[in-house]
Amino acid sequence: MSTTTLTVTGMTCGCCAGKVRSKVGDLPGVTAVDVDVDAGLVTVTAAATPSREALATAIDAAGFALADTE
Repeated sequence: MSTTTLTVTGMTCGCCAGKVRSKVGDLPGVTAVDVDVDAGLVTVTAAATPSREALATAIDAAGFALADTE
């Protein structure tokens, strides 16, 4: 198992968290997605770390973006 924490911009509420959790959770091998809206953090647990591109695409599909600091 691997754990990756990402900074995501634009999240403001529980609905935002649910959208991100759903889209990222659909990626192959992802077993858990924890979203901290206040901190703007998304922690992904997976059998193997998804590529940054796959994570960015899933987060974009949810309506948000990875911060450039990653």
